[in-house]
Amino acid sequence: MNVRSLVNMKFFTAILLSLVSSLSVCSQTPGDSLVKAATIVDGLFFDKSMPLKSIMSGGSTIAILKDPDGAKVLGVYLPEGYVMDESVTAKAIPAERVQYAGKLIRDYDGRKPQTVGKYEGIGVKVGEPMIRFEYPDIDGNVWNNEKLKGKVYVINLWQTECGPCRREMPILSEWKERFPDVVFLSASRHNWEEILPIVTRHKFTWTHLQEASDLVALVGNEGFPLTIVVDKSGTVRYAKVGASPENQSQAVSVIESLTR
Repeated sequence: MNVRSLVNMKFFTAILLSLVSSLSVCSQTPGDSLVKAATIVDGLFFDKSMPLKSIMSGGSTIAILKDPDGAKVLGVYLPEGYVMDESVTAKAIPAERVQYAGKLIRDYDGRKPQTVGKYEGIGVKVGEPMIRFEYPDIDGNVWNNEKLKGKVYVINLWQTECGPCRREMPILSEWKERFPDVVFLSASRHNWEEILPIVTRHKFTWTHLQEASDLVALVGNEGFPLTIVVDKSGTVRYAKVGASPENQSQAVSVIESLTR
């Protein structure tokens, strides 16, 4: 090999090493922005900003996983028949942006239980008639399906032990001001003596049905609050558990569509 060939080889070798080094740096840069998963649900990754109530249902099975750094990651296995909302899955973090994604998924799949529960859901379905009910409010007025016929109405199911229920009460009161032609009813298993101090403290201005056991039973294992929107024909048009801003926005959109 002559001197010129040797010089050319060294020159191209230097360029090749430079390119490899550059690619190495580029490949490491995304790693700097990798996020740590807090939860894996149905193979999807979520960080700590996503409330658990938004991504799991009653009857879910849980396993505690750990990443190579020792950080805990909650593995959630949904019951058969439960499907997460698209608004929730849209917030899942792509696997390529999650630190240790491959290992976590392997561990998640490896811990999957042999049997999972069956999703029973809430006791009311969108597109079906609202169940029959009749209960007095805290002022003694009786409310039932017949009284509400021809009206758009909303029922919010809550209980005193539910923090999210209490926190959303002032927001729900704004709905009543915004939609004066809609009937807004809250319902709980409590009597007026238990209800009145709470709704007064949290400025909850809806009409409050007391000891409404059949309505409260609609929650099932899903927890509180449950908000139901019913159209003028008595058909359920919205029913969802949780007090997230997304849920509230969806409920308001349905109410708007029914009052145009």
